[in-house]
Amino acid sequence: MLQVCRDCILNKNWEVVELHILAVHKQVRNLVDLPSKPPKADDMDAKLKCNLCINECVLSKNDLSYCGLRNIPKSQSGELPLPSKSRGYIHGYLDRIPTNCCNAWFCSAEYDTYSYAAFLYGCTFNCLFCQNASHKSFSNNYLIDVETLANQIYKNKKITCICYFGGTPEAQLPFSINLAEMVLEKIKKEGKNRKFRVCWEWNGSGNQDLVEKCMQIAIASGGNVKFDLKCFNEKLNLALCGVSNTRTLDNFNFLAKNYFGTRKKTYELSACTLLVPGYVNHEEVELIAKFISEINDTIPYSLLIFHGDYQMKDLPITPRKQAIKCLEIAKKYLKNVNLGNKFLLGLS
Repeated sequence: MLQVCRDCILNKNWEVVELHILAVHKQVRNLVDLPSKPPKADDMDAKLKCNLCINECVLSKNDLSYCGLRNIPKSQSGELPLPSKSRGYIHGYLDRIPTNCCNAWFCSAEYDTYSYAAFLYGCTFNCLFCQNASHKSFSNNYLIDVETLANQIYKNKKITCICYFGGTPEAQLPFSINLAEMVLEKIKKEGKNRKFRVCWEWNGSGNQDLVEKCMQIAIASGGNVKFDLKCFNEKLNLALCGVSNTRTLDNFNFLAKNYFGTRKKTYELSACTLLVPGYVNHEEVELIAKFISEINDTIPYSLLIFHGDYQMKDLPITPRKQAIKCLEIAKKYLKNVNLGNKFLLGLS
């Protein structure tokens, strides 16, 4: 789909390459009626300014936010009511522990309990290889009241954690924070020793104040935050994901330096990288691993085996040789490295 190689993205005339990349992402987003770039209405026309993520959309009456979640209703009812602290676009289901969560390899959650898997619609990126592209397709049927959902989660005593993913939670951080705090407050008032962890899995592009609040909730509840560090090179991130990764790296650096290691027994923060054949190779992994190690070389890092999906179904599964080489290089810099999705290589 991308039709441009890693070397051209990083080393050729960027102005020419960027035009091609923008055209590809525009084509992909047109398929699901999403704007090709974050709208930036003039101040005179601006009706809604959003600062929840790096895109910082400014909407007029005819605009839809880059994540697809926010617009200015054309009528009283509106096609897409704005998600907020009290309402969110979400699909939740019970996931028996142990799960296939990226942090399952070091999580201390109790076996034979459940995680409430909170799939949040909308995304601040436009990954051509998206593994959960259904986040782009939603309706008002998925708009849920926070109080109703908090009561449902609280009443099921077998639920010992909630994990936000998607899409990516950044587009609905106020809702996810409010829901987490509401459930934790209900448990606290109950006065019993019930464990309930709160975790976020995201691309890291969120508003730093809100991201920090999530980190604080995760730490206090025994949960963790997982960053999907898709690339280190900004140009490569733009090519594969349509959006810069500068906010992602800044947020990871901020949280790691200020919060990693505040708990003694369990890790608060981790990172993972999908090994996209031909693009996210050992050179990219080395840059990411070095970046993490310069903050703290004990931060957990997972490398994930890729399988073709969404608009990159033409790419193969990550070759075993590439996976092993990336794993070896990551271990040169970091003490806690894991290889995920090993079953795709026939490994247990």
